[in-house]
Amino acid sequence: MIFKGDDIKKEIDQFSFPAIIKSQIAIGSRKKAGLIKVAKDKNEAFLLCEEFFKKEVEGLQVEAILIEELVKIQHEYYCSIALDASGRQFILITSKEGGIDIEEVAITRPQSIIKESFSLTRGLSHDIAKKVAKQLGFSNPEIRDSITDIFLKMWEITKTNEALLVEINPLVLTPSGLIAVDGKMILDDNAAFRQPVVQELLNKKLSDLEKIAIDAGFSFVELNGDIGILANGAGLTMALLDVLSQLGLKPANFLDLGGGASKARVYKALKLLFKIKPKCILINIFGGITRCDIVAEAIIQALNDFTNNPPMVIRLTGTKETEGIKLLEKAGINASQDIMDAIEKVKIILS
Repeated sequence: MIFKGDDIKKEIDQFSFPAIIKSQIAIGSRKKAGLIKVAKDKNEAFLLCEEFFKKEVEGLQVEAILIEELVKIQHEYYCSIALDASGRQFILITSKEGGIDIEEVAITRPQSIIKESFSLTRGLSHDIAKKVAKQLGFSNPEIRDSITDIFLKMWEITKTNEALLVEINPLVLTPSGLIAVDGKMILDDNAAFRQPVVQELLNKKLSDLEKIAIDAGFSFVELNGDIGILANGAGLTMALLDVLSQLGLKPANFLDLGGGASKARVYKALKLLFKIKPKCILINIFGGITRCDIVAEAIIQALNDFTNNPPMVIRLTGTKETEGIKLLEKAGINASQDIMDAIEKVKIILS
């Protein structure tokens, strides 16, 4: 494994070639995206590593590269265990036609896909695993036992990690037996509180500001626009982002205070927004269990405590809206009760 910032030449010198160079990035179809290539020698490996580290795909930057020895592939297979949430069961999915076009196989040749379902309580039995191994057409008993064992180990991994998907693609047949040359897992974010590995991966994925938001009790995602967003309720926040997008305006973030936000939570949310330094901030509060007067108090306190803040546009309606608007007016701050009026003010600020 080579990480960004490592001495690439020094790492490559430890390896023999030809070899395969694989970008470690959480997307499907890496080979189609040009992120997995074969290097004939050290010089080509060095150039590929440099190329990959400069790449950004689907908003993700390549931060690590795996170098592996080439294997002699006789045939490629697909196998996975996936959660079928609607059926409240798991499915062992396999195919003789593994490789980069497995999605196409599922659409054009569904008969090539073998599926066997089983319950969480009963688990994947040896009999089901052996049955599927036979359906894949292995005549060699040793190879058939090997793939049966692989299926059972995949189920252990799925169960232990509460995974939504454990996939090997391709599982390849070589002169020395079966080798998993590529694989992926999809883990359940909702299991993070009892799965240390999930929590660790989530922490790696989150930015410093997103970690602050989690600690403060609200949802926050950084975007690439120039309008700081503070709203309450995921639906309301998403609807606001949709409206802004349709009008050609770019949000700098998604921030959902959640229901019944306290003065402290609103204050922390504004403090976080000031850190990202947007051109302006748009506050959209529809008070249900969230009280508009409490939101107003937090806004006033934040503006008093912090200087050099961007212009702020406020829409305030719902529970205690009259009291909230009066508090803001007393502090010399105007508030709208209609979101489109507020957006028009944002447009003027940005023009």
